[in-house]
Amino acid sequence: IEELGRLICNILAVVPEGIIVFFPSFEYERKVYDAWKSAGLLERIQKRKRLFREPRGSVDVEAILKEYRDAVTACSNKGATTGAVHNGALLLAVVGGKVSEGINFSDGLGRCVVMVGLPYPSPSDVELIERIKYIEGSGSSDYGTTGCSSSNFDNHRIRGYGRDTSLDILRSCKLRGR
Repeated sequence: IEELGRLICNILAVVPEGIIVFFPSFEYERKVYDAWKSAGLLERIQKRKRLFREPRGSVDVEAILKEYRDAVTACSNKGATTGAVHNGALLLAVVGGKVSEGINFSDGLGRCVVMVGLPYPSPSDVELIERIKYIEGSGSSDYGTTGCSSSNFDNHRIRGYGRDTSLDILRSCKLRGR
C-alpha cells in the first residue's frame, strides 16, 4: 500500500490536471487512505494536488465532482508558470460507485486513470447469484460430479466422448460457477 502511495506521488509529479484512482471497494479505499495518512504520503500528495474522495452517499457526489472540476479547471486556467501550489486534483473513487458510472472525465479531468486491484462483484449481488445458478445448472449429467482436475480430462477422453474442448472439461467441474 505504501509502494502504491509512492507510485501515485511519482505520477502526480509528471501528470498535470486531473488524476483518478479507482479502487475495488469503499473499504479498500479507506484502508489505503488510512495507511497513506499514517505513512505521511497524504501530506506529500496534497502538496502537489488537491485530494478528493468519492463519498459513499450519492447525495454528496455532485458536490465533490464540482469541487474536483473546479480544482482541475483552476489549474488549467492558471497554467504552470504562475507558481500555483497545486497542479490539479486527485480523485479517489470506487469501481461500481457513482463516479465510475457514466461520468465523462474528458480532457484535463482525466489525464491519468489508475486502476487498483480487481473489482470483484459482491457475493450477495442478485445478478451474480443468478449467473452462478445458471452456470452450475448448465452441465450435462454424463460428465459426473467430480471436482475439476486433469483426471476429468483423461476420464472424458477414455469414455470416448470424442474431441475434447475446454468447455467439456469445464462442464465436468462440480463448482464451475464459482
